[in-house]
Order: sequence, then C-alpha cells, then structure tokens
Amino acid sequence: MSKLIEQQPPATCLRLETSDDDLRAIPQDDLTRMLVLLYLIREFETRLLDLKDQELVHGPVHSSIGQEAVAAGVSVALRKSDMVASSHRAHGHFLAKALLYYAPDGYNPLRDEVTPAMQSAVDRTLAEIMGLKAGWCGGRGGSMHLCDPTSGNIGSNAIVGGGVAIAAGAAWAQTLQKRDTLVVAYMGDGAVNQGCFHEVANMAALWNAPVLFLVENNLYAVGTSTNESSYVQDLALRTLGVGFDSLIVDGMDPVGMYVAARDTARRLREKPFPYLVEAKTYRHYHHAGRLAGSAYGYRAKDEESQWLERDPLVTFPARLIRNGCLTSAEDERLRSLAAAMVRHAVEQVTETRDGTLTIPASKWPAPDTVWQHLRADGAQLASARYAELPDFAETKPMAYGQAIARVTLRNMELDNRVIVLGEEVANLRGGAYGATRGIKEAFPERLFNTPISETGFVGMGGGLALAGLRPVVEIMFPDFALMASDQMFNQIGKLRHMYGGQVSFPLVLRTRVAAGYGYGGQHSMHPAGLFAMFPGWRVVAPSSAFDYIGLFNTAIRTDDPVLIIEHGMLYAEQGPVPVGPDGAHLLDYQVEYGKARVAREGTDVTVLTYLLSLSHCLKAAEALAAEGLSAEVIDLRTLDYLGMDWATIGESVKKTGSVLVVEEAARSLGLSARLSDEIAERWFDYLDCPVSRVAAPDVPPPVSKKLEEAVLPSADRILSEMRQAARHWATR
Repeated sequence: MSKLIEQQPPATCLRLETSDDDLRAIPQDDLTRMLVLLYLIREFETRLLDLKDQELVHGPVHSSIGQEAVAAGVSVALRKSDMVASSHRAHGHFLAKALLYYAPDGYNPLRDEVTPAMQSAVDRTLAEIMGLKAGWCGGRGGSMHLCDPTSGNIGSNAIVGGGVAIAAGAAWAQTLQKRDTLVVAYMGDGAVNQGCFHEVANMAALWNAPVLFLVENNLYAVGTSTNESSYVQDLALRTLGVGFDSLIVDGMDPVGMYVAARDTARRLREKPFPYLVEAKTYRHYHHAGRLAGSAYGYRAKDEESQWLERDPLVTFPARLIRNGCLTSAEDERLRSLAAAMVRHAVEQVTETRDGTLTIPASKWPAPDTVWQHLRADGAQLASARYAELPDFAETKPMAYGQAIARVTLRNMELDNRVIVLGEEVANLRGGAYGATRGIKEAFPERLFNTPISETGFVGMGGGLALAGLRPVVEIMFPDFALMASDQMFNQIGKLRHMYGGQVSFPLVLRTRVAAGYGYGGQHSMHPAGLFAMFPGWRVVAPSSAFDYIGLFNTAIRTDDPVLIIEHGMLYAEQGPVPVGPDGAHLLDYQVEYGKARVAREGTDVTVLTYLLSLSHCLKAAEALAAEGLSAEVIDLRTLDYLGMDWATIGESVKKTGSVLVVEEAARSLGLSARLSDEIAERWFDYLDCPVSRVAAPDVPPPVSKKLEEAVLPSADRILSEMRQAARHWATR
C-alpha cells in the first residue's frame, strides 16, 4: 500500500514583530542616525525630482520615497567594513551607507557637526546622478549605477536582479578569505522572479556565502503587482526550497529593519550562510518620476492613502518623541541638518543664470574622458617579460590539453587568489576533458564543482574577482555562455567603465569549441565574434601548447576579464614547450597580449586565421608554394578589436596587397566581416582586390558527419580561396 509522507523543509520562514521595547533597547545614537538618514534620503530625492522637472537630470529617476526605513534601519545596523549592492532604486541605500562610512566613529547628529567628508558624500552622489564629473563614477553611471567601493558600495545595477550574483560572489570571497564581512544585496520584488536569483541562492547556500538578500517588496514591479507575478505572496517563502532561513519584516518601520539587520548580521558573522529578509514596503510615487501610481491606473488612490498613513517620516519621529527618545526641537534640528546637506549639494552643481537654474559648463566631464577606464591601465603587466618560442634553446613536446592543466595548477601554486570553478572541474580525474587534472590533489579547497547554472556561477565568479580574487571559470561549451550573457556582457564586461574605473574584474573564462565532433547546433558555437562585441573583454585564442601557457600567464595577471578560446581538436596535439636545465617544462613565461605571430612568411597573400584553422592554412600555404605562390600566414592569437595586432596585419597587407580571412565560425557570426571592413578602411590604397573570406555558412552545425563536414571550411576550399587571393597580381 503506497503512503504519502510529509517532508519538512530544511529552513524556516518567520515574520518579525517589534514593539516599543525593541525601540528603547536600541542605542540612542543609532535611533538618531536612523532618523537623520530618513530625512536626508527624503529631502535628497524630493529635491532630485525637482531638478528632474527642471530638465537638469538626464535619464530616469527612480525614487524610493516611502521606502526610506529600509535603507536607514539596515545601514545603521551594519559595520563600516560591510558591503552593499543595490538595484536601480539605489539612492537611499547608497547615501545611507556612504554617509555612515565617512562619518566619524560614534557620530551623533544631535551633537556633532557634518564633516567635509560626509558632505562630500552627498555632493558627489548628486553630481553622479546628474552626470557630472565630480560624481563617484565621473558622471557615467548616473542614477542607476552608483559605486564607491571605499564606503562598501560595490555597485547599484539597472538590470533587475543583475547585481545579485556579483554581490553573492563578493560575499563568498569573504568566506574563502576567512573574513567576517558580510554583503547586503538589495533587490526588488521583481528580481525574485529572475532565474539568476534562484541559481545564486542555491550556490550561496552550497558555498556558505554570508550574503543578506534584502527584498524590498513594494508590491509593484513597475505597474505589475506581486499578486499578478507571484503565486506565493510572501516572497520570503522562496528560500525554503534552497535551504536557508528568511524573515518577513514591516519595511515601513525603521526599528523592525534595524532589528532584522542587526540580528542577521550577527548570525552571518558567527556562521557564514545566506539569509533573506523581505521588507514589506511601498513607494509613494510611480516607478519613475513624481506622479502617483494611481495616475497610471494600476493602483487605487485609497490604497495609496492607506500607505501614506504609515509613512516612516511621519510615524518614526512621533514614536521617538512618544517614547522620550527625542524632543521636538531635536527633531527639527535633524530635519534642518538633512535639508542643509542637500541644499549644499545642489549649490555645488548648479547656478542661477537669468533667473533660471542651470548647470555650469565647468561641471560637465570632458568628452574625451569617455574612453577612460574601459580596461585596466596595464600597470599590473608593466614588469612582464614576454617571450616567443625561438627565444628558448631547448624544448620538449607537451599536449595542448596538458598545457591547460599544468599552467592553471602552476598559477594556483604561485597565487592563492587563483581559484577554479565550473561544471565537473573537480570530477572525472581532471574535469570533463582533463583540463583540471592534478588540481584536486593539490588544492581541493580552491577547486569548485558548480551546478548547471551558468548565469549564477559566472556572475559569482565576477563577484569573486571584484572582491580581489582571481577566478578561472570554465564554460564547458561556448554555446552555454549564452545562458550567462547578462552576467558576462552587461555586468563583467561593462561595469569597470560604468563605475569610472573603480572596480576590476580579473577573471579568466575558459571555453572549448567542439566543432567537428558531431555535437550539433547547440554545442558547436565559435564565441569570438560574440565576445568581440563587448570591448570590456579581452579575447585570446591559443593555437599551440606554447601559446596557451604564455597567454594564460598573461591573462591571469591582467585586471580585466579575459576569454580564452580553446578547441577540442587541439587537446591531443603535441607542441614544443621550453624546458630548463633540469629537463622540466618551463611554465612561467608570458606571451604578449595583442601580439600576432607570423607563422609563415610570404609575399602574395596575407592569410589571417586563428585556433584550429591555423594548421589548415599552413598546409594550404605549403601546397600553394609548390605552385610558385607565396602565402603569409598570421596567427592572430588576440581576437578582440582593441587588442588586435593591427600593426602586424598592416605591414603584411602593404607587402602582399591581398588578404584572406579563414575561420570556422559562421560567416555572419565570426570575425571575418569586421576584419574585412577594418582592413579596407585602413589600407584600401594597398589592396589590389577585395578581402576574401572563408567561413562556415550561417546555419547551426548539424550532427550528421557528412553535413557537418559540408559546413566546416574544408582544406580544399581553403586552398582554392588562397590560390585565388594569391593570384590577384594576374589581374593588376
């Protein structure tokens, strides 16, 4: 007879209720700090909306008016060393954390004056939102992308749920480095429905990340209510399925938020583990701007009136006065203090001209600064000693796949910040394809199998990098990178520039092209063209064991994210690698990023290629030589636009007058179109004929052996196109 046995969840979800006893138990200084933050955030955003209405703010303004109790209560309960990450509705979180960080220890707004550093925090926040050069990010981030790592503000994010993975990764880094710092990841109710959050919540629990997911449930994601978007209205219940506890709190009550954050912080410091607090709160205005939501028809005026009665700027000061914790005169002092800070901030970025408030021209960032901070300045590579194979007297063969494992392990020996994560990397005696062989035996504590959650573990890898580690993340097949596209491109690839160069992402992402194996259209993508669309990424493609070791050593030392593209067909290929006097392979040399290699010199045609196609092109060039034609074959090695070795390409084009680009990627998805366009633009006068291209057709690679062979560029086709390009002189 079958039976149904109830299973208890491994976690609990509780609702917090507080009383005046809790209020009276809070230190007086903390109560006044909370109140001044309430006033500051409200005054700041009210004045900000005025500036928006005067067309002095470019871009949207998502205010948190009504929700100030969350930021005030949480921030006062944190340490200065703790970190916060936020959403597009970040002004309050950012201001509260920054002001308290720059305030002197023990600061009491009823007793102490505002210091220049505190005032500067308010000034720079307003300047940033207005897009001015004095802002934290030099005006690039604006309202939705605020960042000041010094104060623990590791970045707000305009992608709903987009910053959660980086925040959790930064928290995981604290566990790995045995610190008692925690990270608060602010998010809205809409973010709870993002797949990224669920992936990250699971991994945060697996890896004991001290992250507090702070869900501000203001009942609406733009105009869609939670009862339309979530079957379960209490969003905190979502954590029961991933095994960590949660708490539901009145988000209009600073005391409740303070108690929740204080107790959670103590818990996470004692035993690192994720936790979620759902703050039931309300924004008085629409998603952006100063009109009420009822003006757009998605909520009722009666509902708005009921929440206005619970406004923390009305209820909290009255409660403090009622409990003898504040006088009316002290309340007025705090209001005036907040107003003065905001007034000063406005005066710093505006002037009145002919009766109209304007922004002085001197406040704007110089247009040429837009190019700054896209990538690291290279200082970390200033002492690098680059080498090429001819520089070494002695070599021994090493397989390409072995080179991957050996150089990764070597860097883990040299730098304890290097960790490796990905699917199956700690299984199968070296990962799915042997690329992590030997690491589990040497550094099991720095080798992490991940769930099949590319979005989550790539994003958490970004958080590790932001927090100072140097992760090596494996994406098993390039196609799987599409699952993590937001984290790779909107986050890791853009945030350095958006945050004004204040953060770095020293992350190496490895992936293995499987074209030719019959894996089909969802496992055979070439990713170079995709990643090359995002200039924050450096992209390299080593075609030999020697190049792999050297380029990996350079990649792991740069402060930018680097994609290393591998090819499965190369894994077994043996190639020369230098050895020392003892006959052991040398693994510490570097190959220069941005430096192509002339693999074969020639005079009749320049052949640009990379990865597996290099060997095909060299064979074709050899066959061509028997016909009296000379091809110069260049292994690009660096594939992104900013790093491309245009100098070497240009020298060859000027010599040969003809160019052929060969790659396995689909014709419209690879690099050949961009290369063709750039060469024609730069060296048109040197070309005797149009740039030729050999690439795969624009179809997903089929599984059928014969069909896949038909799709991938063949040796015969490469030779034919090379011959035609080399004979350009015949038509001069």
